Amino acid sequence: MKLFIIAALAMMAAADRPQPTYAPAPTYRPRPAYTPAPAYKPQPSYAPAPAYKPQPSYAPAPSHGHSGYKPIAILEQEDVHPGDGTYSSHFNTENGIYRSESGVPLPGYGKNQYGQEEGSYKQEGSWSYTDGYGNPVKVTFVADENGYQPSSDVLPTPVPTEYPTPEVSYDNSYQQPQPAYGKY
Repeated sequence: MKLFIIAALAMMAAADRPQPTYAPAPTYRPRPAYTPAPAYKPQPSYAPAPAYKPQPSYAPAPSHGHSGYKPIAILEQEDVHPGDGTYSSHFNTENGIYRSESGVPLPGYGKNQYGQEEGSYKQEGSWSYTDGYGNPVKVTFVADENGYQPSSDVLPTPVPTEYPTPEVSYDNSYQQPQPAYGKY
């Protein structure tokens, strides 16, 4: 019985809706008859393009005492990455440049659950070359949880921090002459 009442209500609701009205079908204009393209008109002729003269050749730029760029050969190079996080690398060039570096991960090094690196690394190494005056320059370094720590004879040394500061004696016998203002 309930099913019959629900079906009757559904039919009444469907019958009560206004029916859509459709616009009349559009009428199309007939296609125009084929008209041929206009006859080909010859284009005016132009004078031939002028012949270009060859470009002048230029002398190479002056070298100002330099013989130009000469590649520097690498005499020795070795990179070792065993896969456990450690590495070592060094190279030596024909002009005396040398670099050596090795690194080892410290405990806790790796990636966290988000894929970001955690922990720290300890790196040690050195590099050397000959400066423009013929003096050898060598720098050794350690990089760890305390930061990058280079050491060399060519690096400036920090100012000593002695406390208390040493006493400085002054000679008060000399007095700087004062300018004479307003004297004629």
